[in-house]
Amino acid sequence: MKTKLISLLLAFGLTINAALAGNSGKVGYASDFFYRGSQKSEDSVRSSLMLSHALAGFNASAHVCSNHAIDSGSDSYHMGLGFEKSFSNDLISLYAGLNRFEDKPGNALSEAELRASLNSLFSPSVSVYRDLSDSLYTCELGVSYILENPISDLAINGSVGSTEITSSDDTTYYSIGGSLSKNLSESASLGLSLDYVDADNIDEEYVWSTSFTFNF
Repeated sequence: MKTKLISLLLAFGLTINAALAGNSGKVGYASDFFYRGSQKSEDSVRSSLMLSHALAGFNASAHVCSNHAIDSGSDSYHMGLGFEKSFSNDLISLYAGLNRFEDKPGNALSEAELRASLNSLFSPSVSVYRDLSDSLYTCELGVSYILENPISDLAINGSVGSTEITSSDDTTYYSIGGSLSKNLSESASLGLSLDYVDADNIDEEYVWSTSFTFNF
C-alpha cells in the first residue's frame, strides 16, 4: 500500500487547500519543505502558477506547484483543479476539487478534496481529503488573519490535521506561523515567512522562506 503523501505548504501560499483568487505566479526559497507533517526536503526552490476564472456562477481554479530539493530529499509536484461557490452574501464558501501529488523519486497520490470556509474573523475552514487509490482520509482545520498597514501586511495562520498513513495508522500534525509581504507594485510583491511545524512522527521544526509573487 502506498504511503500517503503528507505535507504542509508552509507560507508559500500554496496551500493546496486554498481557493485561488486571480491569476498569479510565485517563485521562492525555503529552508525545509513539509507536507502534512512529513519532511520532503531540506533547502528547496519552489514555484507555482495559479489561475482562476468565473464560470457559470462558480469560481473555477487550477494550480501547478513544484518543489525542487537543493540539499537532500525528493522533488515534489502538485497539481489541482476545482470549483468554488459562495453563499449568504459571500459569508460561506464551498469548494470541491481533485489533487495530484508526485514525489521524484517516490510515490504518487490522487485525491478528492471538499472544503467549507467562513468569511469572518480568523477565516476558519475545514477540509476533507480522500485518497482515490487506498481510500485513506485527511481532515484539516485552519485559521488565518491578515493585519494590513502601509509598510507591509502581516498574515498569521495556523492549522491542525490528521492524516491516515494506513487503514490502521494515522498522524496528527500542527503548524502556526506568520508572514510579511511588501508590495513592489500593483502586480508584484515580496514575502518573508516563519513557521513552527510539529507532528507525531517528527521533532518540532522552524521553517523560514522567501518568495516573489506576480499577478497577471
